[in-house]
Amino acid sequence: MLPETLDLATIRAAYASGKCTPTELITALYSRFLASRDIFLHLPPLDQLLLRCAELESQAEAQRGSLWGVPFGIKDNVDIVGMPTTAACPAFSYMPEKNAPAIAALIAAGGIGVGKTNMDQFAAGLVGTRTPSLDCPRSPFDARFISGGSSSGSAAAVGEGLVCFALGTDTAGSGRVPAGLCGCVGVKATVGSVSTVGVVPACASLDCLTVFTCNVADGVEVMRVMQSGSAGAEDVWRRPPPALAASALPPTEGFCFGVPSREQLDWSGPGGEALATACSAAFDAAIARLEAAGGRCVPVDFSPLMAVAAMLYGTSFVAERYSGIRAFLEKGKPFTAAVTAEKGVGECQAAVASDERLLPVTRHIIAGTGKFTAADVYDHLAQMAVLRARALDELSRVDLLLVPTALTHWTVAEVAEEESAETPSWTRNAKLGRFTNFVNLLDMCGIAIPSGLVSYDSAALSEGASEAERRRAAHLAATGPTSVTLPFGITLLTKAWRDEWLWGIAAKLEALAGLKCGPVGHGVTPPAVNVTAAGEASAK
Repeated sequence: MLPETLDLATIRAAYASGKCTPTELITALYSRFLASRDIFLHLPPLDQLLLRCAELESQAEAQRGSLWGVPFGIKDNVDIVGMPTTAACPAFSYMPEKNAPAIAALIAAGGIGVGKTNMDQFAAGLVGTRTPSLDCPRSPFDARFISGGSSSGSAAAVGEGLVCFALGTDTAGSGRVPAGLCGCVGVKATVGSVSTVGVVPACASLDCLTVFTCNVADGVEVMRVMQSGSAGAEDVWRRPPPALAASALPPTEGFCFGVPSREQLDWSGPGGEALATACSAAFDAAIARLEAAGGRCVPVDFSPLMAVAAMLYGTSFVAERYSGIRAFLEKGKPFTAAVTAEKGVGECQAAVASDERLLPVTRHIIAGTGKFTAADVYDHLAQMAVLRARALDELSRVDLLLVPTALTHWTVAEVAEEESAETPSWTRNAKLGRFTNFVNLLDMCGIAIPSGLVSYDSAALSEGASEAERRRAAHLAATGPTSVTLPFGITLLTKAWRDEWLWGIAAKLEALAGLKCGPVGHGVTPPAVNVTAAGEASAK
């Protein structure tokens, strides 16, 4: 018998009562895995998963770990033995010889890794559409809209109730944006608090292994298990937590928080004034809830934080993305041809823009490395030091930040429109990163949680509606109902190593919002839509 929801408490209760066994649960779920819309890039045969179930069921009760029989998904840039790691690039595929330490810890605790989830290629993206699969993961609330990325499949799998939890990664928001767009919780702990050995690097110095869950309590429990995994001397990016006295932590009542200014909260987009108004109201409600939870809103200037965010992709820092997969890139034909032609280093790196093993938008992003020099790196480090000092000064005024997880919802067609151009652009992706890109650069931890719903009817166009609004209205009318209801998420951010304190505040907000995971937990019935209709152009 399949449990109604797949949170930890419900699964444990089903097992304890005898209503269900791991074998029965995985067998019942497997057909749903197969039917899911490209949420998984790799699914092991059912027989392989049932062998794991049999192994667990043979254990004496006293030997069973805290995650005994719990199904989970793994983003396809994280190593698990027996499944290929591709980072959504088939040419990059390899079979790992050992589990990533976090995976090893989850398996030791009794978890069942059920498959590798889809993602934006090489974790370069926040939209979730940059995948070589025939289709991409989509919003569980309305399949015409994006799931967010780069951990798209993991968030969609949790939002759709396919798994109890799923691993993601987060360099610039990939463990938070998809949580907001799929209506689930995304936990991004302090940089270096979870081993990233066995994770394909995006930007190795900033990468975090994250988890998507049904609720805050599950996220906290799973994250603690993940943090217990270690690779010893291989863990070069791991950091030991400092010894913090209780007095060093903010109070649980009477804490101060900051929010972006009205000008920085740019809700504009193809949803027009109606969706912008709904998002603004939802964020105001979140502010009121945080005040009810014991917080006091104080002015904070987000300008230096947003300037830091802009540096992640707009400066030589993008070279760390090239560095992470350099050996792979420099075996490609465009690079080797440039070397043979005795091109300069920058020209050889820029040649990656023609490497057809990568998706066009991915290779254009990474090829941006070629326009920078070594001297630029040091110029940009100096610039970052100034901006970081200004940002940290602003952050010293508050105990935490409250931001919208994403400013808007894009349709898959809207993202494809600009990213499938001959020379792709990614302004829509960039907007999703407005309040995420600065977080790891400023050494902050965060948690994304559901906070409300936004609804509007795209057919109710004002006289002055923009062309983008009209195109969206026509697309929605051609593919299903014009009225849409989508999740609204918020993210809480604070300084490194305040994770446990932050999780406590998030739990309070979760209780006040009264929302659970995905469409079911939000009381929404996803509409029947035709995503193959005109306008659903390929993003490939």
